[in-house]
Amino acid sequence: MKIKNILCFFILCFVLFFNSKATPPKSKSPNATRICFGTSYGFYLINTKHAKMGMATPGLNFGLKREIKADRSRKTFFTFGLEYFMHAFNYYSYYFRPDTLKIYDKKLMNYKYAVFLHEINAPLQLKVLFKRADNSLYSPYLSVGYHLRYLLTSNLMIFKNGELYKKDSPEWTFKNPLISNKLNAFMSASIGWQKNILASSKNSFFVELNYRYGFSQYSFQRDYSATSMYINGTHLCLLMGVKL
Repeated sequence: MKIKNILCFFILCFVLFFNSKATPPKSKSPNATRICFGTSYGFYLINTKHAKMGMATPGLNFGLKREIKADRSRKTFFTFGLEYFMHAFNYYSYYFRPDTLKIYDKKLMNYKYAVFLHEINAPLQLKVLFKRADNSLYSPYLSVGYHLRYLLTSNLMIFKNGELYKKDSPEWTFKNPLISNKLNAFMSASIGWQKNILASSKNSFFVELNYRYGFSQYSFQRDYSATSMYINGTHLCLLMGVKL
């Protein structure tokens, strides 16, 4: 699936949502739709016998979620939806030409691999407000969640002595998959702050700092790359958005 198809999917969801809101409800509901976007930074671990880690690159996150009241106090909510998540990193490893032996002596790890990974995430989160949203202009909150993650396509560039040597789009898979070798999960914890909609305030937005821990390592297989070159990552995401 190409990135433009993913963006078209989110735009379609956005349009359908607003069409469904053409007739306003008779009573104000605590439920809401959250549209968020933001950036992330990854912290990666790699098999040091086959590679050494370089610098991470800021990533991109865009999501559409539904928030539903979970108790009468209007302080606890369930949130679910879909997110597009792109993260990037680079590392130094071997490059094996065709018909050559793979010798891992750590002397030729001078090829820089720059990776851009694209994912679709499906989060299920429990959110707890410190102040009720219907009688407080501002509400800090905490949330914890479980995010299914599906690896889409990737972009890979290999450099030697600063010059582009090869471009590829290998398929990445999880070492410990769930059902499919491209499916696994994150656990997350977030702290956030939201501005609520009250009689004197017609807009609502939020800012959230989200930490994600991945359960499984992932890798790709190509003849030119090192085998068993597994990577694991955690991510710190800064998100902002609106509640509708």
